[in-house]
Amino acid sequence: MENKKPLFGIQDYSPLRAVSQLHSFCRDMQSYYQIAKGDLLGQLEKAEGEEEARLHHELEELTRKIQYFQVLNNAVSIADTVFHSPEMIAEFRDDA
Repeated sequence: MENKKPLFGIQDYSPLRAVSQLHSFCRDMQSYYQIAKGDLLGQLEKAEGEEEARLHHELEELTRKIQYFQVLNNAVSIADTVFHSPEMIAEFRDDA
């Protein structure tokens, strides 16, 4: 059986570019939800009764999303750093 080097599955896209784009996306999503949380906190200050309970529920959901994107952002940041090390840049430059 021949041992072939795997090819990246996204046509016309390098792994370096893909990981950088994913890092930017996760960072932007985290920021998006943090801004939404700030807006929601502003609404919550004025809310009462059922509206306040609904907003608290939304706040819990937003907080959970922020936590997920924070973990993803941290993980893909590590991947982005490793993929852009001199060794990895050389590895993927050889494929061009």
